[in-house]
Amino acid sequence: MEQIMEKFSTTFYECMQSFPTEVKEDIYKLYAYLRVVDEMVEGEYGDECEFGEWRRVVDSFYEVSDKYQFEGQWLLDFHNAMLTDLIHKEHTLVSMLEYCKGSAEAVGLMMSRILGCPPHADNHARALGRAYQIINFIRDYEEDKAKGYHYITESFDFYLQLFYEAIDEGMDGLHFIPEELQEPIIQATHGYMEIAKAIQ
Repeated sequence: MEQIMEKFSTTFYECMQSFPTEVKEDIYKLYAYLRVVDEMVEGEYGDECEFGEWRRVVDSFYEVSDKYQFEGQWLLDFHNAMLTDLIHKEHTLVSMLEYCKGSAEAVGLMMSRILGCPPHADNHARALGRAYQIINFIRDYEEDKAKGYHYITESFDFYLQLFYEAIDEGMDGLHFIPEELQEPIIQATHGYMEIAKAIQ
C-alpha cells in the first residue's frame, strides 16, 4: 500500500512521514484504494496491482472505512466521480465542482476522520480537498488534456482564485486537527501554495 502512495503522490507522501505509524498505515490503505480505482478507470491498471493485490487493497480500505465509520454517501460520491470519467470528459464550472465532491471533497472527509476531526469540521475538510484537487487540475492541465480530459479551461487565473478561496476556508479549520497531527497538512498546503505561485 505504501509503495502505491509513494509512487503516485510524492509530495503528500513525504509530508506525512511525521504522522504516527498507525495513522500513516490507514492513510496508505485509503490512498491505495482511491488510486487503484482511478487507474482502472483511466485504463492504466496493470503491474502495480494484480488481482490478488487488488483484493487486498479493497479489503484493507473497507477495514479503514469501518474503523472510522465513513459515511456511505462519501463512498457513493467518490465512485460516481470515477464513473463520470468514463462518460464525461468535457466539464463546465458546475460539472467540475460537482466532480470535486467525489474526487476530492469526499476524500477530505475521509482524511478528516482518520486525523480525528469532529463532524462540525466537515466543511473545512471538504474545502481543503477541493483546493488540492483544483490546483492539481491546473498543474496537470496538459497531461489531462492529452488523455482527453478537460476539467478546466486555459484561463488559470479564475481557477487559482477558486483554489485560494478554498485553501483559506480549509485552513480555517486547522485547529480541529489534533495539534500533533497538523504539521503534515501545513506542509502539504505550503507545497500547493508554491505550485500556485509558480503558475502565476
